[in-house]
Amino acid sequence: MTDYEARFREDQKKELARWKELIQDLFGEVPKDSVTVTDKVRIIDILNKIGTNKVMNHTFIPSGGGLDLSGARTSNESGLVELNLDGTTSVTNPNSLSFHPIGENPEWWYFRLNTRPFEVSGVYEPTVQEEVAEDVFKTSTDKQVEWEMSYVGEEVLEVEPGHYVERSYWDMNYLGYDEFGNEIPLPKGARVVTRQHKGGAYVIFPKLSAYNRNSATYDARHNRFDDEGFHRYISKIVEELAKRD
Repeated sequence: MTDYEARFREDQKKELARWKELIQDLFGEVPKDSVTVTDKVRIIDILNKIGTNKVMNHTFIPSGGGLDLSGARTSNESGLVELNLDGTTSVTNPNSLSFHPIGENPEWWYFRLNTRPFEVSGVYEPTVQEEVAEDVFKTSTDKQVEWEMSYVGEEVLEVEPGHYVERSYWDMNYLGYDEFGNEIPLPKGARVVTRQHKGGAYVIFPKLSAYNRNSATYDARHNRFDDEGFHRYISKIVEELAKRD
């Protein structure tokens, strides 16, 4: 074993112990079975505790890839919830948050946030769907990219709470010109947000977990499964790993 591997194993051991402590703090003990929460106030509370805890997490997003969750809060849009992901803001419409303690190793204990679609902002003109090639001519990569893009949200600039304009104004750093030809500055609280209006699922694993260390999982496979299906998928992996011990 190299020095790097030894240090990693030690760091991983500490992180997984912290993940277990977080679960115990959230639920009073480690649940024996999956737990599902639908109350949005409770969902925000749990997500905040995950994001602000000293244990590192990694959150896989519906369209592929992942970011670290730093916290959550009520959105400026009624009924919606903001996720702080590595300093970026994603507006979501949570349906449920579930926790799945699969096996004895906290490495495979994960949270799943299911979100529903909601209305687009109306800032951008509807995209005209171009005629696409028949599936028979599409490569597997073409199909994967097309599917991932179907969950990409709209990036907008929030100039006032709940009021959006095109994101390009952020790059310009002004909102056009006034009647005298002077640049109209951006409001002090202006910020870029991504409205994840197409819905989809997020899963949260320990940062040093095997699931996160496998780059193939960035393909958003979790979003191809429903809650129960992904639970079975992870359970099968855990069962196969147990046979090797």
